[in-house]
Amino acid sequence: MKCRHKKSTLALLALTLLPALAWANPPATRLQPGLWQFHYTSTVEMAGHAVPAMNQSAQQCIKDTDPAKLPLMPKLPSNIKCTAPTLQTSDKGYHVTMACTASEPNGMVTQLDEDFMIAPSDDGSQIRFDGTVHQRITGSPMPIPAALVKISAQGHRIGLCLAAKH
Repeated sequence: MKCRHKKSTLALLALTLLPALAWANPPATRLQPGLWQFHYTSTVEMAGHAVPAMNQSAQQCIKDTDPAKLPLMPKLPSNIKCTAPTLQTSDKGYHVTMACTASEPNGMVTQLDEDFMIAPSDDGSQIRFDGTVHQRITGSPMPIPAALVKISAQGHRIGLCLAAKH
């Protein structure tokens, strides 16, 4: 049971870091402003075993139409440090790689190497993220095998932003 919990925790950490990729400079496509629905799916493979897919959805009001400034991720906790994303653009979107390190007070350190393709639609009404995160944990009292997390995410505009309640 502890191993399954650890795998779920690893996948959630990877899902938390995924939107950091939106900090990179996107192709010229602008997103349509409004209310967007995002859906994330991830699978974790660890020591030859796969964890059932995890799904997560969220809605976000997008006002800044630059995909590089998508407000999808809250501020990272102070124990997570990431390198600046490296970027290669193409006519279909952009390829982004980056590395993150999460240090825990108990001495455990999680290394994440992320590799994603991000593609906004031509009309700016949809965006898609696909990629992998390689995870390695050191400093654990018990050995934890490396994990490969495959993540697919997509978002689409669903309407106007709701007025803020005071």
